Amino acid sequence: MKPVLTVQGLGVDFALPGAVVNAVRGVDLEIRPGEVLALVGESGSGKSVTAAAVLGLLPRTARVTSGSIRFHGTELVGLPERRLNLHRGSGIGMIFQNPVTSLDPSFTIGTQLGDTARLHLDLSRSAAAGVARTWLERVGIHDPDRVLRSYPHELSGGMRQRVMIALAALSGPDLLIADEPTTALDATVQKQILDLLLGLSAETRTAVLLITHDFGVVAHTSTRVAVMREGAVVETGETGQVLSAPSHPYTRTLIDSVPEIGRRRAEGERRLLGGAASVPRVHATPRPDGPKTAKGEPILELRDVSKEFVIGGLGTGRHKATVRAVGGVSLSVRRGETFGLIGESGSGKSTLARLAGALLPLTGGSVSFDGADVAAADAGGRRDLRRRFQYVFQDAATALNPRVKVGDQIARPLVRLGKAANRKEAAALTGRALELVGLDPSHADRYPREFSGGQRQRVSIARAVALEPDLLILDEPTSALDVSTQATILNLLLDLKDELDLTYLFIGHNLAVIEFVCDRIGVMRQGSLVETFPAGELFAPERDPATRALLDSVLPIGAAATSTKGSP
Repeated sequence: MKPVLTVQGLGVDFALPGAVVNAVRGVDLEIRPGEVLALVGESGSGKSVTAAAVLGLLPRTARVTSGSIRFHGTELVGLPERRLNLHRGSGIGMIFQNPVTSLDPSFTIGTQLGDTARLHLDLSRSAAAGVARTWLERVGIHDPDRVLRSYPHELSGGMRQRVMIALAALSGPDLLIADEPTTALDATVQKQILDLLLGLSAETRTAVLLITHDFGVVAHTSTRVAVMREGAVVETGETGQVLSAPSHPYTRTLIDSVPEIGRRRAEGERRLLGGAASVPRVHATPRPDGPKTAKGEPILELRDVSKEFVIGGLGTGRHKATVRAVGGVSLSVRRGETFGLIGESGSGKSTLARLAGALLPLTGGSVSFDGADVAAADAGGRRDLRRRFQYVFQDAATALNPRVKVGDQIARPLVRLGKAANRKEAAALTGRALELVGLDPSHADRYPREFSGGQRQRVSIARAVALEPDLLILDEPTSALDVSTQATILNLLLDLKDELDLTYLFIGHNLAVIEFVCDRIGVMRQGSLVETFPAGELFAPERDPATRALLDSVLPIGAAATSTKGSP
């Protein structure tokens, strides 16, 4: 059987000011019809650059310096743009990692899906609308008519990613390149999407190049694995063989970095094996403005909190409607603990976190921090709160200003919120914060676009930690990171929690991560908090059906031996 895609000796260089970076070096890959090849490696290893080279979507600063890329025997390297467009979309579909920047904010989802169907399938407007609706149902969207009328910003992160998958797959491509397609999805939806990709591959013999850092995804989905490090492929083989007996030490390090569901962090245990062996220690000085709340007492309290959004109205062509995102939630986060909040996409986790962090106005209820009502705080009180609890957003690409150097984005809040007396002191604290998250202080002079996705998230964490807050609200802080970087960041967060006397509200969709790092867990479903319990009781028989559904969707690495790959 002839391969759909053949990559031989691929080399890609980036021209940076005063330097040339060899991003990809001598990469060989081959994918046949119906095969799923997982491309795995750390952030910055060259995975996404390799995928972009296949479609001719490299940035202007990059160029292919060597090698060949053939699609059904046709050489793509050097092909004119007009001829490349004949393969893009119809022959090769692409699911990008970040749906926020990939979907057009000016058009509804229905318009974007319909236009794609008309372009590649030569359909009438009404027939294209039907195809769009069908594909939204196939990717697990239960209210397709509402989503078709919606704009991207009106959808949750997980729903936007599902729309992206529908957009790439509806034209029936022979090759589907999926760049971290389930990064923003909760466990239950992730499994649905992966099963959909497997079904597509089996039914239509679609070849899939799956770029991921999640070894559970690799085990459940792929038939073969290629491991990349520093731009080169260091190991290739059948999935079961690579995961059970890797031949390269780097592959073993990646596998050791993955938290295992059912393995709680033992008393005194501080690290994941694959993470950094040590991180710079922080020597904190007592703060006169530290929390009044005693250890183990509630420092953050939400009482009967609710949030409603009004959608539609003037200029949208739709009647106004009220959507209740959070309804009557009460919870407390105790000083010194890590409280984990988990639930399906659209369950209200991120909205609740924004309400807790005073980033959204309340529709009802109250939020208090360290005994003070957040909503009633005056200007000075709000300034103090902004320093004392910080937020790490899920999507670093939109959380960082693309026009400002990352050092300035870390340093400015230090001065404005009184942590640093002047710019010189702020620069020194900025350098330390970058070191803490595994970046060189010299990276302060770079712009966000000069970092990989994982590196950008580390910058976001550095910006929050630099202020040494009392409470850190972490909204999916490691979802965009490769496994070894995730392990390093989780180890770092555990260290910082002890050194700086921090409290964490940790929002996530990875149950293994939540179980490993959190002391207590809260489960949300459809805007309600259905239960809270100690992390050590995750597997207790009295768990709510919503929690059981999340547990049933976990994809362990051991699934490689029994996975139903290739079955619809």
